[in-house]
Amino acid sequence: MLRTLALVAAVLAVLAGCGDPDQKMLTEGARAARDAASEVGTARLAAESVLDHKLWNAPATQVVSDAEKSIGKVATTFDALQPKTGRSRATYDSYSKALSTAEDEITDLRIALTNNDLGTVADQVTQLQTLGQQLHRLGEQAK
Repeated sequence: MLRTLALVAAVLAVLAGCGDPDQKMLTEGARAARDAASEVGTARLAAESVLDHKLWNAPATQVVSDAEKSIGKVATTFDALQPKTGRSRATYDSYSKALSTAEDEITDLRIALTNNDLGTVADQVTQLQTLGQQLHRLGEQAK
């Protein structure tokens, strides 16, 4: 009986490792996009709070800086994946580009906040709103 259970467990472990590489890439990309959308939303909310005079620049800049670091980790983790097929490569490229854009936009927001450039902050809020929606849609693709 114990031997049978061990065999079943071994077979299940092997089968768990065998999966469609295209679906795995899509699943990982969607997870990364959802995580990135959350960070983009956090940064956008902090910037909106500054523009609405509900939050000072220094704490908003810290919130945005933290979001920037978090999205950097998300992007780095995703970029470390290895696409195994042409289709998974296309998925990889699409998600990687979206994550890179999100990281760049949050960096631009941090710089604008640090320089007290409220015009650019307002522009970045608009950019981040659109980007957050795009990331949300990407995050829903694997469901």
